[in-house]
Amino acid sequence: MTEQDTKLKVITVMDPMMCMTCKHAHVADVLFSDGSTKKMFYCSRLDCDNWCTEPAKAASKKKKAA
Repeated sequence: MTEQDTKLKVITVMDPMMCMTCKHAHVADVLFSDGSTKKMFYCSRLDCDNWCTEPAKAASKKKKAA
């Protein structure tokens, strides 16, 4: 496993309710540098169809072109 494989990626979840019942979805309490915490999903499935990994601008350009 390379260093790049271990870095977290922020993705957009298209339907969060789908993640609530998925066995691959987990909820983590994330601690930020300012001391605040926030609950976030993390997923152990690397090929999920419920993700959007493209930047929002690139995704909207594709939709307009179609």
